[in-house]
Amino acid sequence: MGSWGTASLESDEGLDVLHALTEYTTERKSVRLKELIAHFREIGFLSEDPDEEDFLYDNTAIALAEIVCAYIENGMTKYEQLNGLNEIVLEKEDVLELKQLVQQVLDNKGGDRELYELRDGDSDWIKHMENVVRILSERL
Repeated sequence: MGSWGTASLESDEGLDVLHALTEYTTERKSVRLKELIAHFREIGFLSEDPDEEDFLYDNTAIALAEIVCAYIENGMTKYEQLNGLNEIVLEKEDVLELKQLVQQVLDNKGGDRELYELRDGDSDWIKHMENVVRILSERL
């Protein structure tokens, strides 16, 4: 894992998520969170089974949540690559699904999550994850 910060977007895998999102949203001003989740499943970055444990799936869910949280807090994405994207349409059930994906990493659901094990004991990461969950929860 090439990582230089606390956020999933501060890692090689997170940049892969941002790149895939940039490609998907080129020529789009608005996108639904539901479409983003489906897209990341189609390209193999998220599993069809939300309980499946995988470093890539977990990191993708968190990186996507970080992008959504930035949009919730600022009314826009904070990533230059996404400047053309003006709106992420957030339906309650889709925000809940994303929150649950992030929460199961934070809770180490299944007890064998590689991303959790790599960050276990990192209080900054735990605070960051709790903040992501809090922002998503407030949107519900």
